[in-house]
Amino acid sequence: MEDFIEYDSFVIVDKPQKVYQGYYKDGQPFNGYFSKGNDEFPRVDYYENGEAKFQYSLDIYQMALGGEGEIDESSEMVEIEMSEEEYNEYEKNLYKPKLNIKSVYENGQIINGYEYEEASSVMFSKKIENYNITELHVDVFAMHYYQRTSMVLIADTILIGSPTLDAAGEKLQVRLSRKESGWVADYDINGKHIGSKYFIKGESKNLPVNSTLFLYDQNNDIYGYGTSGFEEYPSRLDLINISNIYFEQPNTFTSENVQAFFKALVDASIIEMKREEDIRSKEPEIYRGYLIIGNNGDITTGVRFFEKENDSYYEEYKNGKKLKKEKVNLIKFQEVFKEYLNNIRED
Repeated sequence: MEDFIEYDSFVIVDKPQKVYQGYYKDGQPFNGYFSKGNDEFPRVDYYENGEAKFQYSLDIYQMALGGEGEIDESSEMVEIEMSEEEYNEYEKNLYKPKLNIKSVYENGQIINGYEYEEASSVMFSKKIENYNITELHVDVFAMHYYQRTSMVLIADTILIGSPTLDAAGEKLQVRLSRKESGWVADYDINGKHIGSKYFIKGESKNLPVNSTLFLYDQNNDIYGYGTSGFEEYPSRLDLINISNIYFEQPNTFTSENVQAFFKALVDASIIEMKREEDIRSKEPEIYRGYLIIGNNGDITTGVRFFEKENDSYYEEYKNGKKLKKEKVNLIKFQEVFKEYLNNIRED
């Protein structure tokens, strides 16, 4: 052993000690405890013979709400005479962070527990169970402000919500689930359904009812993005901006396996939340249609391009009827599409 380090600024609940030691070999952690992260959110790795075995951490949500190190005023206080030195030691230990979450390493990766990633004023916490990501918690800190957003995989549904908004009396929940050739996100506020978003891949024949749908090409595939409801759309609904992720990384939404999709969505969500706010999503490469769909899944209004093996054309719809059909190639249809949208805006 060439060197060692000592820590006394935290307590590991499973291994309470006054001092934690870590021993280095060839300048690398070898045996014992090694602190990482920052002082406000400490994490500790435990090593045996140069291999990381465990990580110790604490619940950020409870810490942010002041749940760590508080005195329980309801409990009976027992007066004990202490010297000044004993009292200082008692007070220091009382307010030390209590690391009560134990994560397990295998080959340098967390396989059970929590994996953390820090960014400016944000902490991302990925819960891992048996090698698979099952939850993502996003904790945002600012002056006099704190919010947690949680994304949890339950069976075949992904639930997105905010415990901090719930505690303030406004329960917002987004349910993201697989539907036919894509994914649908249903938005609820205080138990009331207020709207849905649709993320579709391919030329879907079953169009989402009572919705507005854009069809376009991106990354050599056909995609559709639609909305339904949302008479009023508060910006706080986008706890995690699923739409931006879809526009920027549409391949994320191509997986039919919920576990694989959740992992990809977690990674994409972290990238999205790290982006600069003034960076806008890129426009679709080529448009294929704009449709308003009725309660039977039929097109009531809009314009749509069709491409057959030896033929291509577009159709225009109004009041539930086919108003026009003309031959056109996909490049020429871009002019038709833009003119159609300009006419709608003028009307």
